[in-house]
Amino acid sequence: ATASAQDDRKGKKGGMRKGGHGRMMRLKVTNLSRSQPFSPFFVMVHNYEAKLFEFGMAASSELATLAEDGNPMPLADKYKDMRGVYSATVHNMGAPYAGGATTYIDVTVNRHYPLVTIASMAINTNDMIVTLNGERIYPDAVYLEPGLDAGSEMNDEKCENVPGPACTMESGNGHVDGEGYVHVHPGIHGGGDIPVNPYDWRNPMMKVVVEALH
Repeated sequence: ATASAQDDRKGKKGGMRKGGHGRMMRLKVTNLSRSQPFSPFFVMVHNYEAKLFEFGMAASSELATLAEDGNPMPLADKYKDMRGVYSATVHNMGAPYAGGATTYIDVTVNRHYPLVTIASMAINTNDMIVTLNGERIYPDAVYLEPGLDAGSEMNDEKCENVPGPACTMESGNGHVDGEGYVHVHPGIHGGGDIPVNPYDWRNPMMKVVVEALH
């Protein structure tokens, strides 16, 4: 490993790099939808060397797994030792998070790792995600985030390809190739097994309020 990589790992194990002091923040995350529960969240503290996705570009296979299956563990495994990442974890306490539900995610940031990413699946869809994508957070900030389409699976709205409680457990969770790039989700149109009422939504889908813990 290079000296810089060794220093990076040493900093992650021994506290914030170069003696920086971390600041603990709490994210109050609320599901603003009516009938689109959120899966467990992927949570990452990082800098500009790492990113979850770019609009108009293909989602990684790990992000596709979250978007289609509601499973954030492959993302945590991918990013936990990546350069530019301080922490990559899963927040699953109380999951899934129904419409109107709030969960609290605690993170620690500092000047070397100032960015926060969180991501979850709306599980009554084929591949819809909600994210806070590499934001430099600060106390009292409020973020209103839309539903995004990972582009990894076609929005056929068929229960054989949707994992959430809008469908029976016996229906399975298959895969059909999607658009191939991340974009704003078009919503539920009733073309398959998922009815528009009550499963469609209007953006924003997620509200995040930042609180300072000390």
